[in-house]
Amino acid sequence: MANPTGELARLAESFSGTIGVWARSVQTGEVIQSGAAEEAFPSASTIKLAIFYEMMRQAGEGRLDLKEMRALRDEEKVPGCGVLRDLTPGIQLPLRDLATLMMTISDNTASNMCIDAVGIESVNRAMDDLGLPGLRLRFKFFRALPGHPVNSAVPAQLGRLMDMIVRHEVLTPASCDAMLAVMKRVQCPFAARYLPGGAQYDRSPDGPVIAAKFGMITGCRHEVGAVWKGDRGFVYAVMTKACKDERPVEDNEGLLAVGRAVRILWDHFMA
Repeated sequence: MANPTGELARLAESFSGTIGVWARSVQTGEVIQSGAAEEAFPSASTIKLAIFYEMMRQAGEGRLDLKEMRALRDEEKVPGCGVLRDLTPGIQLPLRDLATLMMTISDNTASNMCIDAVGIESVNRAMDDLGLPGLRLRFKFFRALPGHPVNSAVPAQLGRLMDMIVRHEVLTPASCDAMLAVMKRVQCPFAARYLPGGAQYDRSPDGPVIAAKFGMITGCRHEVGAVWKGDRGFVYAVMTKACKDERPVEDNEGLLAVGRAVRILWDHFMA
């Protein structure tokens, strides 16, 4: 596909809400940006990538021990994605495993325990230091104060954070690869929906490799990640908001839009 921006624009026109897309080729560095890529969106769980980054940064500086055990307390349990909310209080897990739960199944209780380990302000300072002030963690999950701004992300900046990790431009190469190894185990990435051999469930070993973090709240479906096939790949961030389809189903309009946007990018970068 010579110019995917037209296809992305048509996707945005047919979408009931707002969509922002940012992507970059791993090989050539070509950037594709479309729609509301520079606007702020409620981040939902995609902000967990920033939390994960800060955990790895502090661990690399010796300020945080990922082997440190943290005990689950009943008052820490929150709704939404995850399994810790259903487990017995007192169970202990290392921070490394809590980060894995945060990223692979988007466990909100594990995420809040990770936030406690690094601190909200530390996450935001780290994003500022990277030149990504549009990535903002304001509250722990399900702990937001009514009437206050929510956690937020800008698609172009979220994509650039992922791009820095893929290109080993931050932390150390080993730390970046460790983050990507966890993100390759994310369950049911939205990007897999329309990729060849990349069904959301039981993805074929012959299909593309996907490292991702999705996010979803009412009216919003997002995903940030990277796709590889052989020695070629691209980084992407697709965010949606104000979608009229508020159903919590796999065929939600926002989820399908994310998948379609990634397929348009695939056809351009991987053709």
